[in-house]
Amino acid sequence: MNPRSLKRALTVATLIALGATASAVSLASAPPVAGTAPPSADLAALTGTALSGYQSASPTATGAPSLAASAATVAASGAASATSSASATFSPSLTPAPSVSGAVFASANAATGPASTSSSIGLFAYDMGAASSRSSAGWQAAAHNDSLLIGEAGIYSKWIPQLHAWNPKLTILVYNLGPYLAKGSSDFATIEQQDPSWFAHDARGKLINLPMFPGNYLMNTGNAGFRAWHAQQLAATVKADGFDGALDDSMGDAVLGSYGSGTPIDTATGKPYTDAEYLANSVLMLNADKAALAGKYLAFNGLISGSEYMSATSILATSNADAGMSEHFLREPMTSMASFPSTSEVADTLAMMSSLAARGKAFLGFSKVWASASSSQVAKWEQYTLAVYLLGKGSADYLDFMPSKKADNTVVSYSNMQDQLGAPLGAYTTNGSTLSRSFQHGSVSLNTGTDTGTITVT
Repeated sequence: MNPRSLKRALTVATLIALGATASAVSLASAPPVAGTAPPSADLAALTGTALSGYQSASPTATGAPSLAASAATVAASGAASATSSASATFSPSLTPAPSVSGAVFASANAATGPASTSSSIGLFAYDMGAASSRSSAGWQAAAHNDSLLIGEAGIYSKWIPQLHAWNPKLTILVYNLGPYLAKGSSDFATIEQQDPSWFAHDARGKLINLPMFPGNYLMNTGNAGFRAWHAQQLAATVKADGFDGALDDSMGDAVLGSYGSGTPIDTATGKPYTDAEYLANSVLMLNADKAALAGKYLAFNGLISGSEYMSATSILATSNADAGMSEHFLREPMTSMASFPSTSEVADTLAMMSSLAARGKAFLGFSKVWASASSSQVAKWEQYTLAVYLLGKGSADYLDFMPSKKADNTVVSYSNMQDQLGAPLGAYTTNGSTLSRSFQHGSVSLNTGTDTGTITVT
């Protein structure tokens, strides 16, 4: 087994099988609009020509075509163009973020996404728990506070029309488990019966689940049939519920370490996957999902951190997805409040942001403070996180700072998250242990020797 520390577990709190429990969740208050639930439709109406050839929105044990046959169309359209990019090795250069004038998004298939961050701080929310009890006023605040919201279908589908009415520029993505499937779902049982090769297996031939979330089982992303089926399901949900796109969770390589119950075996070689091999399949899966979404926005979680990006997960940036998330942006949730990134780790983080911009992708940085902390300690971390974000920010960079495990991260807990610094006047500069950047209406500096971020608005 390839040993890794648990820090590579990029989804400590978000691999809960949201989709499997969505129907049981009730809202504290109903959205103040009528007719928000879109009518049901068959898959052909939901997906159009991009998914022609599918006969059912989910496989059924009786009267369904074989899973492999029903997956052929998306496999052909989504995976064919991905082979070359997935096999390429991408080595990001350690350079400052480009200036605003140079941050041009060149991706030919990029979807219309959240509002530009060229001259503002862009916030997003990985909405993991508070949504189920949020008031109407809270939903309205979320729509105005954030440029991008990520939530599960069962709750968000009821609110999408009103959220867009409050903020027409808001991008709303549906959360999904990525390469995992929840045991107990009808899909799980059907796939297990019809084609168990769609599941990942370890060297003993056993299925692989997550001890922290034992109901989530790893699928075989090297299987073109599974990738096409997943793309079909994702496109159907996005279209039916009116989402602007989707987020694929857990696309990184955390499961190759101690995070899973076993290490997945590459069926082509009979050996455990290497990082590069596993992540290349993740690229193929992302490309199939992006093709199936037919112009809708696709983000993924799996970059982990700047250091992990520089060593392995940069491969994911070669995919056709529109945005990538670093869920351990500058810190792990339970890291000691006194432990700050090293100078080299900060440099890796800024290089990751610059690299994604150069690839035409948006960056989502998620920083969580779940350790026991005083209010002053949390405030220091917020200032530090915002300073690093501003040092590297281009035209499509978004931040989510969660000040506690139970916090509603659609709420702007610190007023400086909405400071109007204007556009940057250039890239950041380095002088010893201090990194600085000037803006139209202020400046930002970070001292990695004293772990202090300073933001000045003029």
